[in-house]
Amino acid sequence: MKNVVMVAGLVAAMSLAGCSSLKMSSGWDKQADFSKYHTWTWKDDGSIQDPVWNRRVQSVLEDELAGHGLTRQDANPDLWVAVHWRLSIDTQVVSYNPGWGYTWGYWAGPEMTQVYQVPSGSMFIDLVDVGKKVILWRGTASAEIRKGKENEEREQRLREILAKMFAGYPPPRS
Repeated sequence: MKNVVMVAGLVAAMSLAGCSSLKMSSGWDKQADFSKYHTWTWKDDGSIQDPVWNRRVQSVLEDELAGHGLTRQDANPDLWVAVHWRLSIDTQVVSYNPGWGYTWGYWAGPEMTQVYQVPSGSMFIDLVDVGKKVILWRGTASAEIRKGKENEEREQRLREILAKMFAGYPPPRS
């Protein structure tokens, strides 16, 4: 149950509308001819342990990939799509002076330091050539996890993130 809550928390991380802590990137095999890939299937790594969110992520991803000419086909697909969720705790240390604010040296007076444990989550999406079993494209997104979002808000934020992540897909052949 703890893992289900943690995975739901990761989805909450992706629900940060306008959050500046969201970091995204993508990379691909420069020699790959993406025009020959038309179908895909889900390759579950077990990292999304909540079955409801697993289905929801698949549905949102299916919509996004369809917009880029990729059709879900479970028998004999061209690509595997693997989504990996990772959770971590980042430590943030903030020092300040209660009388002067944030300190800049010994002359500012007594200093107080607060240490915060900030939960964060990352999502990795791999597009893998089924025949060659090599990753052709990888997109990543990571953010601080925030609580208190409704499922619809989380799904909408996931849609926004995937739209940005796949904005340049298919990439040009070099």
